[in-house]
Amino acid sequence: MLKLVIDNSKKQVNPAAVTCRTSCDLFDELTETCSISQNVNVDSSYEAARCGFFLSRDIMASPPLKNNHIGFKFSLIEEEDDYLLDDPNMFHELIGKPVQKEKYTYPNEPDFPAQREDARWSVSSCGTYGCWIVNLCKKPLLHPKSLENAVKGWTSKVYKSPIPLHDHKSSLTLASKVAWIIDAEGYGQYGLLINGQISSISSPKPVNWTK
Repeated sequence: MLKLVIDNSKKQVNPAAVTCRTSCDLFDELTETCSISQNVNVDSSYEAARCGFFLSRDIMASPPLKNNHIGFKFSLIEEEDDYLLDDPNMFHELIGKPVQKEKYTYPNEPDFPAQREDARWSVSSCGTYGCWIVNLCKKPLLHPKSLENAVKGWTSKVYKSPIPLHDHKSSLTLASKVAWIIDAEGYGQYGLLINGQISSISSPKPVNWTK
């Protein structure tokens, strides 16, 4: 009599899913972890979609083409050109060895430049946090009186406002690279600026989301 034995100690991976494990060139098969970032769920399609450093194995194996992006189930704010690991401060932050400065000017002034002309530095009215503002919306935006009054998007931390109304609570080594990214429809959310490029955004927009 034959018996079916299932090894539950090993994770069941969907080979068709776009994840770090199945699709990213930075996945380390020996350690089964991301080779540059710590505490990453390598089997999460969501984390792969929001990662600004995702390098598709298919893309790496084929001739480079502009806008040769992966068909994620999330829509991303993405920008062109390879800037992976060109920013030493971001590299050390990712691998757990943040660069320390003797004195920080955050939040009154950024400790690192945005490296893009359309970014402006903004400090909260309470003076406890700040970030870059990158507005990709061509329409004028109303300023909500509070977070509760803001028009919400696909999550509670995504909403219509020309400035953020909640603290990103990032470490000092990372805070001056945080940006409030406003998309074409006027919805803002936190993201990162790395070498002037928009990298990881906090809440990728699901393609099936409706207002």
